[in-house]
Amino acid sequence: MKTQQLNSTRQQGNTLLMTITITALIGFLLATYLTLVSSQNGANARSQSWNSAMPIVEAGIEDALAHLNTPRGLTNGPLDGVYSWTLSGGIYTVTRSLGDSRYTVSIHNYRVGDPTSDPYVESRGFVAMPLVLTASEGPLLAAANGTPGYLGRGVRARTHRDFIFTKGMVAKDSIDLNGNNIQTDSFDSMDPAYSTNGMYVPGRAKDNGDIAVNSALTNSMNIGNANIYGHISVGPGGAIEIGDNGSVGSKTWHDSGSVGVESGWSKDDMNVSFDEVVIPFSGGLPLPGGGWITNTTYTVSSNSSAGAAVNVYPATCGGTVTTNIVTVNNANQYPAGHPGPVTTNKNGGGVVTGYTYTTYVCSTVVMTTNAVSTATYYDYVFDAGGDYSGHTISGTVYIKDSVRICVTDTLNVSALTIKSGASLKLYSSAPSVSLAGNTTANSDGTADSFSFWGTSAVKEITFSGNANFTGTIYAPEAAFTLNGSGNNTIIDFVGASITKTVKMNGHFNFHYDEALRRIGPFRAYIVTGWNEMTPAEISSAAP
Repeated sequence: MKTQQLNSTRQQGNTLLMTITITALIGFLLATYLTLVSSQNGANARSQSWNSAMPIVEAGIEDALAHLNTPRGLTNGPLDGVYSWTLSGGIYTVTRSLGDSRYTVSIHNYRVGDPTSDPYVESRGFVAMPLVLTASEGPLLAAANGTPGYLGRGVRARTHRDFIFTKGMVAKDSIDLNGNNIQTDSFDSMDPAYSTNGMYVPGRAKDNGDIAVNSALTNSMNIGNANIYGHISVGPGGAIEIGDNGSVGSKTWHDSGSVGVESGWSKDDMNVSFDEVVIPFSGGLPLPGGGWITNTTYTVSSNSSAGAAVNVYPATCGGTVTTNIVTVNNANQYPAGHPGPVTTNKNGGGVVTGYTYTTYVCSTVVMTTNAVSTATYYDYVFDAGGDYSGHTISGTVYIKDSVRICVTDTLNVSALTIKSGASLKLYSSAPSVSLAGNTTANSDGTADSFSFWGTSAVKEITFSGNANFTGTIYAPEAAFTLNGSGNNTIIDFVGASITKTVKMNGHFNFHYDEALRRIGPFRAYIVTGWNEMTPAEISSAAP
């Protein structure tokens, strides 16, 4: 008898179906896993490229700052067009490769010779992706001519000038205001509300005559009995000595006769660095000889003389007149157009028509210009602008143009005159420097017309004489001594100074020019903030 095994066949079919289902499920899970792994790898690749793009962007910003801050010996030199930088439409641009990566950086709003421009920098960095991804995968990618493969990031960085003279008087180690009748205050040579023709005027002074010491040494700042119209600062933990009659604070504080330190006008957080001076040129023209300079002083005087007596309408008379009027219908009438006051003579009784004018005497004013010329001999007369260098300057100096001078061994200026519109940048490595002013010491100029720069070799600077001084002094390794008048004459120092120490003897007023915070010399351009650029802004410069 023959038997059929139907159940076994059915079981084999079920097993096959289950095997196919499980295999498909495993395949699906494997495909899903592989897709997940691939997506994760892509995300990791993008993340790594995204992070690695920022150092490329920062390299572009550093390149731009290095270009802006080419060593100039703390002077405002022009932006040079070297190292493949190009200038187009007022924008400086360069593209550089760093292996497979590259950046494109541009400098905007930089105007050569304009002390008010603060440039901003746009840096776009591009890194090659390890995987070829399409731009549709998100805004992280920047396409180059429709060809993907680079990821881009960009930053727009704002810059600002790090000005050197942000306070009136700064010393690394100590300040000793040892003399009598010493005062500091401030003004603004660029603001007519706080100066007159750029000059200091007592009635327009401000209270930002700040002094500061970087040191935290005990007694690093001795105010004595000085009047400081401004703030004082010392290093962390530093101490301040002040005499019984010393006063530090605002104008209101001083006007009230207060002594001591006003609340909030002293700090102990001073912590700055002092860059070494680098002479910005080598060689130069030889120092010139002396010569006679003729200065002419003009004065204007007025002389008045009486003119002829005429019967005219008062408006033609240039002087002040007394008017006689008549009465019209017994009413006092002023002559038409004349405001009075007048002397009135009445005609009684009758009716008078019209006006009767008396005689007016006009004065003729004659303006006379008087000129007085004097000739002065100077040991060094700089007729033309340019760079000069020599071993020694000893004597009187006259500057006719904008010049830079380097003196290496001996610097002893007994009088300095800078012609209006000219300027002097004086560099020195002489160990001992004397700036005197028995006749004048740039007293007719502004603080930015004279600047002294002392290298680390300058250990001593002395200012003396009976004339005022206007300018800036930067010599961070020098002891600065100011010897004022031996009598009651007050000597004015207008500008700012940064030295190792300061000792002020005699009668001195120190007036800080606040314009130096805006147009004065600066150390470098520094980044003050930045913002990420949009993908559209980045892709516009993609490689």
